[in-house]
Amino acid sequence: MVVMSGCNGWLDIRPESEIVLDDFWQNESQVNQVLAACYRSITEGDVMSRMLVWGELRSDNVTFGRNMPTDMYKMLNVDISADNGYCHWGAFYTVINNCNNFLHYAPGVVELDANFTESKLHSMEAEVLTLRALMYFYLVRTFENVPWVDKPSVDDAQDYKIPQSPENFILDKLVADLQIALKYARDNYETNTYSKGRITKNAVRALLADIYLWREEYSKCSEMCDQILNDKTLELEKGENVISKVFYQGNSKESIFELQFDDDLMFNWVVRDYFGAYGNEAGQWSFPGIFVTGKFSPFNFNAGSSKESTEDLREKDFLRQETGGDRYYVFKYAGALRQENHTTKVSTYYYRNVTANWIVYRLSEIYLMKAEALIQMEANPAEAVDLINTVYKRSNIEEGEKDLSADNYTSKLKLDELYMRERQRELMFEGKRWFDLMRLARRVDSPAPLLSYVTRKFTGGGSNQSTKMSVMDALYLPVHTDELKANSALVQNEFYKVTGEGANK
Repeated sequence: MVVMSGCNGWLDIRPESEIVLDDFWQNESQVNQVLAACYRSITEGDVMSRMLVWGELRSDNVTFGRNMPTDMYKMLNVDISADNGYCHWGAFYTVINNCNNFLHYAPGVVELDANFTESKLHSMEAEVLTLRALMYFYLVRTFENVPWVDKPSVDDAQDYKIPQSPENFILDKLVADLQIALKYARDNYETNTYSKGRITKNAVRALLADIYLWREEYSKCSEMCDQILNDKTLELEKGENVISKVFYQGNSKESIFELQFDDDLMFNWVVRDYFGAYGNEAGQWSFPGIFVTGKFSPFNFNAGSSKESTEDLREKDFLRQETGGDRYYVFKYAGALRQENHTTKVSTYYYRNVTANWIVYRLSEIYLMKAEALIQMEANPAEAVDLINTVYKRSNIEEGEKDLSADNYTSKLKLDELYMRERQRELMFEGKRWFDLMRLARRVDSPAPLLSYVTRKFTGGGSNQSTKMSVMDALYLPVHTDELKANSALVQNEFYKVTGEGANK
């Protein structure tokens, strides 16, 4: 079992040596080391890259940037086969195994170290249960059915041929675990870094709300969101400070949970490669130009009697047009500061040369989750518009900008389209958009709503890509051929069996 050794701080810990199992799990310090390992393993590049690729790449937010890797290029173009490297899920099961080790062995330390109390144990278990649930939630949304493993891998004598479990079985497990975690998780920690970088009650609630939204359990989602929104320690940053405080400095007052990175031990190469940074300002991803200026743009949208987002800060802060070109590169996360000349309206972009934290949940998404739940319940459309307006108005501050008016969104379809535009404006490049589109498809059990968004970015309307996403199974990824060879109990995604792209060779 790989464990951790202390460095500059609890969150600045990295793997260093193997410890014989019998010599470990003796005291609270060692428990803390493994807890830190659970967090740190999520920040590994193989996990981070898939969190972004699985949650964003195939959506309408991303098109080709500079020097995109071949497997990424193929997936973006819906040329997906079971040997694509981004179909590997092993890194997520490494995190899960770290969590399983903790949950299995940590309780025994209570009997060995008087300083390690039951209360401390339960608080830490709440963190680990939530981290494990987060990993499984990514797997389920990406592959649908995956192996459920809740025991640690200790020796070669164990049976590792574990079949997939149905999605609902796994989600039931996650909800049960998170309800336990909610009981024992802490409200906050001694420092702001810990309160934002470790699991709190609000982080548990945010993940539960997300799962309930995915499962179409809208009243439960709304209830979780209310519990977060009632916490007055959370507050939206001002719109003009979002780039600098939320995405550059990190751990802002609207952050609920974010993965902590640092330049010395765990550099966030994934954000640098995909989005860019100082000295490498053109990342592997860019935003489709058709959605900046065309009729499908979430900006300058004609909404009945008025236009949405005519001077939206997010259009300027999250995107940077290539100098002398027509590509729009990602400035969110890549940037440190944007300064605008008030006379010419020309912006100067300053890029970061240090690493970025990665935000998993923040307050603006909670407003939008609750709005989505209310719209789907068809309960209170005016309140849903008010919630969306709260997020919208902080980025639309120019004189003359109007509030969103419920009069312009009198049907459920128009409300659906409104929250999808606002989620796109607010959460683009945060690894959310593909899953947003998947929820649309799942509600009607058809890829059609998803395709109406995604295929617009392809030349010629994406007829070839539409064919490759013609059934629901095609929206999930195939099980990688290596996984099939290593575990004979696995079954390939039905779509990839039929197309011959996922056979167990």
